[in-house]
Amino acid sequence: MTMREAIQTDRAPQPRGHYSQAVRSGSLLFISGQLPIDRDGNVVKGTMGEEAAQALENIRAIVEAAGGTIADVVQCTIYISDIAHWTEVNGVYGAFFFGVPVLPARAVVPVQEMHYGARIEIQAVAVLST
Repeated sequence: MTMREAIQTDRAPQPRGHYSQAVRSGSLLFISGQLPIDRDGNVVKGTMGEEAAQALENIRAIVEAAGGTIADVVQCTIYISDIAHWTEVNGVYGAFFFGVPVLPARAVVPVQEMHYGARIEIQAVAVLST
């Protein structure tokens, strides 16, 4: 049986449902979808770039809580409410992963509606060496 461990940090928003911020199974880290919610539980309402940056910072906090870095992220799925914002989101995403030797694989999925009125959600998978 594969061992699983829930990863939890107060540097990212606490789950508002029945799920873990992330689950580690062996060297794999599965990060739940992160909305643009700050660590105090406030939904960030700003530009799409600011909202994307908050979701990505939540991912960073969770990966670091598991002992990794953003360089360990191997896959991201980005759910976006309006593909017209893609250029702005892509710029923030590129800056976030700037300097990472191998960029994560990625999918972008346009969606109609998300929880709490969010316009973006990002989930990720990382491979940890520790």
